[in-house]
Amino acid sequence: MEELTKDMKYYNYYYESYSAVLGGFIGEYYTEKKDENEKSFEKKYGVKVFSPIAKNYSFSHYDDFGNSRSYGFKRTHLGNDLLGSIGTPIIAVESGKVEHIGWNQYGGWRIGIRSLDSKRYYYYAHLRKGHPYSEGLEEGSTVKAGDVIGYLGMTGYSIKENVNNINIPHLHFGMELIFDESQFDSANEIWIDVYQIIEFLKKYRSEVYMANNETKDYERKFDFMESNSFE
Repeated sequence: MEELTKDMKYYNYYYESYSAVLGGFIGEYYTEKKDENEKSFEKKYGVKVFSPIAKNYSFSHYDDFGNSRSYGFKRTHLGNDLLGSIGTPIIAVESGKVEHIGWNQYGGWRIGIRSLDSKRYYYYAHLRKGHPYSEGLEEGSTVKAGDVIGYLGMTGYSIKENVNNINIPHLHFGMELIFDESQFDSANEIWIDVYQIIEFLKKYRSEVYMANNETKDYERKFDFMESNSFE
C-alpha cells in the first residue's frame, strides 16, 4: 500500500474522508429470511445501508447541492432534494441514534440521526404536516438501517409549526461528516454532495407495509440487525 500511494498528495486526507463517508456502508449484518412461516436470520456481508425512499415508491432528483437559497438569509443548499408524493415512507439510511427531532423553521418537521460510530449525521427534512414521524420515534431512539422513520411532506419555511410553505413535496436529505465534535453545529460544518450516493442506493431499498390502519403507520417488511447487536 505504501508503494502504491507514495506519490499521492494528500493521501491521508482523502483516505480519512472516504472512510468517514463510506465506513459504515459495508460490513457484516443479519437480515430476516423471506419465510412467512417463521422468523429467522441469515448472516451476510455487503452493503448494509438503504435508500431514504422506501421500495416501490417513485421519486426524482437532480444534483442541487450548493444551489442558492434565500429564505431567512442567502445561503447554499447543503443536501439533495428528493421529489415524491406526500406520505411516502422515509427510511433510515444507516443505523444510528436520533439526536434531533421536531420543528425547524428552515427544515419544517425534521429528524437528525447520528451514525453508531458518530462520524456521520443524517438530516431528513420537510416531513409531512400533521403526521411527520413514525409512531414512538423520539430523541434518543435507536433506529436500524431500513427502518421507517417518517413521511415525505412539504413543511418548513415558517416560524410557526406544522405549516406547509414548501412549494413542491420533497425530502431534503443531507449528510454531515464529523471528524471532531467542535465542528458540529458551527461554521466548520462539513456537508457533502450526496447525489451519487442516492443514485447508488436506488438498488438498496427497504420494503415496507402498512402496520397500523388507524394511524396509517408503515413498518419495514423484513428485519435487519447489525452484526454486533445480533443475539
